[in-house]
Amino acid sequence: MSDGKIPVMFTLPPSNRHELILLDVEKPSLKTLNKQITSTIASSPNCAEFMAKHKSKDVKEQIQEIRVHWSEEGRDRKVWPEYTVVTEENFPAILELLKTGAAKDVLEIKVGKAEE
Repeated sequence: MSDGKIPVMFTLPPSNRHELILLDVEKPSLKTLNKQITSTIASSPNCAEFMAKHKSKDVKEQIQEIRVHWSEEGRDRKVWPEYTVVTEENFPAILELLKTGAAKDVLEIKVGKAEE
């Protein structure tokens, strides 16, 4: 894409909660990605939990892990992994692969209660 952003889907396993975001590939930052996903989870109807209106508002969820679930299309599963955990070190390389993937790879977001 010419504006420096690529479309990426993220999911919140094990549910079918999900959303599509435009990921900035010009100035990639894992911290920025965390903020973008966290705010999207809070506002998106696709990320709303079943029975969320009955959940305590005091409980804050935070991202515990982000991993890429790689598409099988065009990849040899004998050598290509099913998942890769996203780290600060591998994030730029993962973005390069996501740019070429035509939105087939999916970010899986593990969320949990924030530690006090």
